[in-house]
Amino acid sequence: MIYKVMLIDDDVPMLKLLQQMIDWEQLQLKVVAATYSSVKAVHLFQQTLPDIVITDIGLPQTNGIELAEKFRQMKPDVRVIFLTCHEDFNYARQALKLQADDYLIKDQLSAEQLQQSLSKSLCLLKIQSASVTVQPSSYNSQLFKQGLLQRVLDRTNVDEILNYAASIGVRWDGPFYMLSLVHVQYASYDKHYSQQSLSLICYAAYNIADELARSYEGITPFLQQQHLVIVYNYHDNLADNNVSQFNSFLQKLKERVKQYMKLELVSVTVSDKLQLKQLGTCHHSLFTHKYEFYVGESMLITDRQQAMGRTRLQLPAGELDSYKIELKQALATQNIEGIQRVIGEMLQHFQTRMIEPAAFMHELQACLRELTIGASVRLNEAIYHYMDQSRTLADVLALAERPLIAIAMSTDKQGKQGRGTGANSYEPKLQQIQHYIEQHLADSITSIDIARYLYLNPSYFSRYFKRLTGSNFTDYVHQYKMNIASQMLKTSGHTLEQIALTLGYSDRTYFSKVFKKYMCVTPSEYKNEYS
Repeated sequence: MIYKVMLIDDDVPMLKLLQQMIDWEQLQLKVVAATYSSVKAVHLFQQTLPDIVITDIGLPQTNGIELAEKFRQMKPDVRVIFLTCHEDFNYARQALKLQADDYLIKDQLSAEQLQQSLSKSLCLLKIQSASVTVQPSSYNSQLFKQGLLQRVLDRTNVDEILNYAASIGVRWDGPFYMLSLVHVQYASYDKHYSQQSLSLICYAAYNIADELARSYEGITPFLQQQHLVIVYNYHDNLADNNVSQFNSFLQKLKERVKQYMKLELVSVTVSDKLQLKQLGTCHHSLFTHKYEFYVGESMLITDRQQAMGRTRLQLPAGELDSYKIELKQALATQNIEGIQRVIGEMLQHFQTRMIEPAAFMHELQACLRELTIGASVRLNEAIYHYMDQSRTLADVLALAERPLIAIAMSTDKQGKQGRGTGANSYEPKLQQIQHYIEQHLADSITSIDIARYLYLNPSYFSRYFKRLTGSNFTDYVHQYKMNIASQMLKTSGHTLEQIALTLGYSDRTYFSKVFKKYMCVTPSEYKNEYS
């Protein structure tokens, strides 16, 4: 029996790479559909009804996890394998264990790994065909808990909330509650993961919290958008130190997330005796006002009336000007220690000023944009998004410091080498690779193509190239072509369609999407800027 496979990835070369990587027929598999569009994927799935779907998680419009849920509604027994770009971590595998047969990292993907994952899916398909019962998805349980959280936040009738909680197996028998909001420290997140993976990462952190809560009576974790909400239901018993119990849970959660996912977490906790009907109002206040902004990664509020009654100051005009001047001078002289010193002074100064966080971040972002524009650098907009979402002053300033240091280091290298291509550009092997790309600009090149050209094993080449350049081959080719595209837009007079075809992108929409990803603006915006 031949089983049908569908491939989905918003990166066209990756689709080609997957099709080249293994002998599908040998595994009794046939690729019946492949697309870079999540919208087209739904239509193709309806037409072909594949047995196995291999999909990227970080798709635009509809992400891979959402697509998988749609596919299961159409065909409950479909098997799913997820692909993504960010680094491996154990709990992501556990988070998706009941949703997907496997979870593969693109940068590390080999033919052997893909074959192993597909063999697992084939085995499960054969088990299903033998009418063996499959366990229900843990994702459904999480959806039911989302319904409970929404009732709490909407301040629904207390009896209705408790009845719903009991119906999904959550027992809130005590009269009192504590509440904690737990967020990612984005400076640690940006080191390891892409913005597109944020929802997945938060879901994995939730799974860690959910697993840990089984060892703590009365603690219920929830996932809300991109943060965790932890509710602790308890009896006021003098023999038990309830605050210590809750703090113990939060500390272990932070330790495990740091160990398995390399992420720092920040929490704000209200420990005075809350009633169930007060949780919604308390959550709204904690989320909106960022009380922990000047405190640090762990804030405990024992008197919510006092903590929530404090006023914040507006930022006086020009308060950041002196820091901006010093940072500009440090950038001009490639003084990395000077950048770190100024950022440290800002941290000490503003921790005592208690400025409204939104006002401070608005001015800091304006300062950062001015500094990067002056250095002829355009930052990824994700940095500014992370700043908006950050919960602490230290996190915001760390996000600002990193790109400034990178600019200073890049400028320093250019000065030493006389050009900005970096030392690795002079490696003979990289010159061969660049020559091959230039000779095949109109093709959709994969790492397998170049490995054959260099007479190397594809898996070895992928590891070698990552070590040589610091990026995966697909990203490198896209960036290389987009640099050429930017020059053509400025000087050639060709239409967008002509440039796209010249560089191997047959679809104008896809070309525009890739250009915006690497150049941070659309081709039209770029052309208008330089015309």
